[in-house]
Amino acid sequence: MVLPYTDAIQQLVDALAARIRRSVAVDDRRGGLLVSSRHFGDEDTLRVDVVLSRRLPARVAAYLNGFGIATSDKPVSVPASPSLGLKARRCYPIRDHGRLLGYLWLIDEEAKRFDEVVGACVVQLSARLRERSLQVAEEERRRRAVVADLLLGGAGSARAAADLVGEGLVGAEDEIVVIAADATTDPEAVAAVLAEATARGGRDEPAARAFATVAADRGAALVAGREEVARAAARLAETVRRDVPRDAEEGGTFVGLSDAGRLEQAPDLWRQAVLASWAAAGLPESAPVLSWRDTGVHGPLMLAATAAPELVVPPEIAELGAGGRTDSLAHTAEVFLDAAGDTAAASERLMIHRTTLYYRLAQIEKKTGWDLKNGRDRLTLHLGLKTQRLLDSGIPALLRGEEKHRGSS
Repeated sequence: MVLPYTDAIQQLVDALAARIRRSVAVDDRRGGLLVSSRHFGDEDTLRVDVVLSRRLPARVAAYLNGFGIATSDKPVSVPASPSLGLKARRCYPIRDHGRLLGYLWLIDEEAKRFDEVVGACVVQLSARLRERSLQVAEEERRRRAVVADLLLGGAGSARAAADLVGEGLVGAEDEIVVIAADATTDPEAVAAVLAEATARGGRDEPAARAFATVAADRGAALVAGREEVARAAARLAETVRRDVPRDAEEGGTFVGLSDAGRLEQAPDLWRQAVLASWAAAGLPESAPVLSWRDTGVHGPLMLAATAAPELVVPPEIAELGAGGRTDSLAHTAEVFLDAAGDTAAASERLMIHRTTLYYRLAQIEKKTGWDLKNGRDRLTLHLGLKTQRLLDSGIPALLRGEEKHRGSS
């Protein structure tokens, strides 16, 4: 009978501990505890705490990583740190053809004397951890597919929700928040950053769980928990903005956050997050990480535009030309209104003479029949231009595809 990888690792660790009469622990490559042996009176505060929590506090992880354990291919001695509750220990990196799989730890100032016998165990652990990494990768692929089904709606959404609850990944009473990156950001890079961020979170992190996925070609995540879910989601969204690599010419990464809701609301929360990510990228006054509640008047406007664009965008907007062209009247009007009617600021942003701007504004008034000195006309024009840009972005097509998908159930 082939034992599950965790059982096989536990047997190797227990056998080594019994042989050398020292406690042994094995972490994954991100510092999460996989298995530990019984103690022989050599445990310290940190070891006890980690066995209970299964995670390293962030400041302890930083201390240990400061000794180069992640790059070393040889055992590394780590000195004691009373302030961290940490006795001197020796770290044995576990690698497979150079790829880091995890670490074996002994708590002992003289642990070097065990290098030969521990080294033989590390070789065996390498094979077991390789098996584990393959299984974990397969589990992650399946989980990502389940979360994507949940977000995109349709017949698969209810089944996905039941799977997540049945596997104990999300509680039936948990709150959830959805994160979505903008369409120009590599979704696999977003998923990788989210996975790394959630894996390295320590015992001092909020009690929320995050599941990265790719939905409709966008990097996304489902954040779930009983408390501090919105705060945990905001922190992860900021991590995505900061850590996802982008070429300088592409600009930054923009991320949207939904409101907090229940699992059965996931497709609606996904819609909120996608629209918020578009607003973050498309509205100049917005922050690069934008929550749905902070979209203000644009939020309900975007929902209305995706549902019934003909009722939201006045026909006069079409008279101004393509909003994507920098020389169009639509672009001129949008920049002018974004500048709150400040002609000096607008002409500077448009890089045109103020006289040219006045001429274009007169053309806008002529084509639309609206008075740009009238607050109501200015608001109608401004919101119409923003909505038209949303309609031209591909977001409505994405959401209409979602509605079609849901209708097929």
